[in-house]
Amino acid sequence: MGRVVYSGIGLILGYVAVAVAGVTLSSIAAISQSEGAYMMGVFFFWAPLGAVVGGITGFLMARPKS
Repeated sequence: MGRVVYSGIGLILGYVAVAVAGVTLSSIAAISQSEGAYMMGVFFFWAPLGAVVGGITGFLMARPKS
């Protein structure tokens, strides 16, 4: 059960971290916002990729019960 919880937390934190980084980057750097293409890339490609990486990391970091 611990690995499932850690994976779920990793999924959520990975998605949120990448989404916040993408939104912040657009306000810091001059990134074109034409037709919302940048934010669609962030929320439909990069953030789910971050969620997958976070879920795998959470699964691997969970310690099995002894």
